[in-house]
Amino acid sequence: MTSIVVADAGPLHYLVLVDCAGILGNLFDQILIPVAVRDELLNLNAPEIVKAWIRRPPPRLKVERVTNVQPIHGLHPGESEALQLALQAKAAGVLMDDLDGRKAARRLGLSVVGTVGLLERAAEKELIKLPDAVARLRQTNFFIAPEVLNQVLERDRLRRAQARPIQKDPGLQR
Repeated sequence: MTSIVVADAGPLHYLVLVDCAGILGNLFDQILIPVAVRDELLNLNAPEIVKAWIRRPPPRLKVERVTNVQPIHGLHPGESEALQLALQAKAAGVLMDDLDGRKAARRLGLSVVGTVGLLERAAEKELIKLPDAVARLRQTNFFIAPEVLNQVLERDRLRRAQARPIQKDPGLQR
């Protein structure tokens, strides 16, 4: 089964900033973005590294037009178009950080993953070292409750501890 997701600007922006955008192609077969999201990533105020990335997007990222754009109250154009594109494309889910956008996605029956969830999935597949990625994320203006990041890091620590084979102390063997 092909996994197609639609991304809002936020997760793409921050994955680029923390040098983890490459995980997308390992997590999904195709990433769609609406024109409004592409335009947000090209905004004059966007960091140059983000603008450079979207000017030469990875092969699995495609810009698609929403056929019948309908603004969704309380959401920015990129979020509205991302949700509508997800429905239009029958996508597996949406990549989105905005709380109101996430609530709207769930009301529409869409599954949602944010930046931190993407980083955690990538760490589970051993594509990245989560503590390093989180440290870089903390150096940006990304907003999330510190306790949420601490919980994610603790789950990662426990997962890695369980994955390591138990080393026997040679002094205890007979």
